[in-house]
Amino acid sequence: MQKSLIIILFLISNLIFGQDKNDPTESFVTKLKSEMMKENISNFFIVKHISPGNTRIIELKDPNSCNENGYYFVMYAFWENGNETWIKKYDNCGEFKNVKLTNSKPIKFYKKNIESLKINDVQPYIFKPDSIANGKKYSFISGRTHTAHRYFWFFQDSTEFEKKFDKYNLETEKNNKNLNYELNNNLSIVKLNIICEEIINEMETMKIFTRLK
Repeated sequence: MQKSLIIILFLISNLIFGQDKNDPTESFVTKLKSEMMKENISNFFIVKHISPGNTRIIELKDPNSCNENGYYFVMYAFWENGNETWIKKYDNCGEFKNVKLTNSKPIKFYKKNIESLKINDVQPYIFKPDSIANGKKYSFISGRTHTAHRYFWFFQDSTEFEKKFDKYNLETEKNNKNLNYELNNNLSIVKLNIICEEIINEMETMKIFTRLK
């Protein structure tokens, strides 16, 4: 039984994280770091969106469309260069052109909350307090497969760190309350994600991003 459970969890993990040999995420992060170093930019971060189960319509005549091989993801890099704030989009089909932002809130929030971003993590969806019986601790955690995930890479001067969370852990239900709901939704990483998503959603709706040739 335990072996079967381990196998199932392994398969789910691979499905969610999608870190297979065709995943260009690492190369994108490495390339961006190199580009930032050349420009003497030391404050920037990247957020990766994985949203399994979304229905996507591929427009073959649209040069910005991506007919993906395997799972689909998007990444967005935010950085500050002098008094200007920039964003760059990536997906598993390649890169998009840099876009200058009029909204500097993502970088300002990131720089102001760097210490809390380092130490605070989104907690699991717990619907009942832990209990101890016969010397064993039992946790009551709710989970789902195929949920949206967010992955962050942070860079500030010589400091680098990563964060990730399952957006399901930010939810709650009337008859199955998430005891970590308020805690999670007040974390800096979650607030930063909201700030970024507001900008990203507006830009995607307006079709601002243009793929590099």
